[in-house]
Amino acid sequence: SSDPVLAQANEPDNRFGGWEFIEINHNFKQSRWFVTEYFEHDNFQYKRLDCWYNRVTAGYNLLPWLKTAVNYDILRDPDAWTHRAVFDLTGTLKQQNLKVSVRERYIHSWTPELDNQGDVLRSRLKVQYHVPKTSFSPYVAIEGFTWDGNWQRSRHYLACTYDITKHVQLEGYYMYYTYKNKPSEHIIGLGINLDI
Repeated sequence: SSDPVLAQANEPDNRFGGWEFIEINHNFKQSRWFVTEYFEHDNFQYKRLDCWYNRVTAGYNLLPWLKTAVNYDILRDPDAWTHRAVFDLTGTLKQQNLKVSVRERYIHSWTPELDNQGDVLRSRLKVQYHVPKTSFSPYVAIEGFTWDGNWQRSRHYLACTYDITKHVQLEGYYMYYTYKNKPSEHIIGLGINLDI
């Protein structure tokens, strides 16, 4: 039989990593429609690729404070390709420099190579504050992953955005990623948001 201590020692250490991303968004003039392209590269210890994924989004602003979106993800990890159908509904309330948003996201994923499918509901609360007379907007957020009434994992963000121009924004965050059945992770995220 295999030695569980030895097997655990041979597993890669995923407790620290970095996520790098770029997001490009376009709002159609004279229309409530928008499209977004998002690419992310995830690594651990800055030594090993965990995965990368690409998300294409078509969205519609139902009301000034409510939007919906349909997304398609393709994700590549070391073992397989995963496809995901993603549906979002986001409500946002603003009061002067304070902004609070709640997002519900349903994901159906399938991995043909592993003959595997699954569903998850991701619920996120985000509170952001724009510091007056600066380009900084720090925020905190928490996102829970559940399905069929069962908690799977959650993400806890401490982050900030910085507006370089009206159309270019830097974003950085620290994320504490907790799981139901494996050790927590510490993630440093850094990316750029473009509005074209």
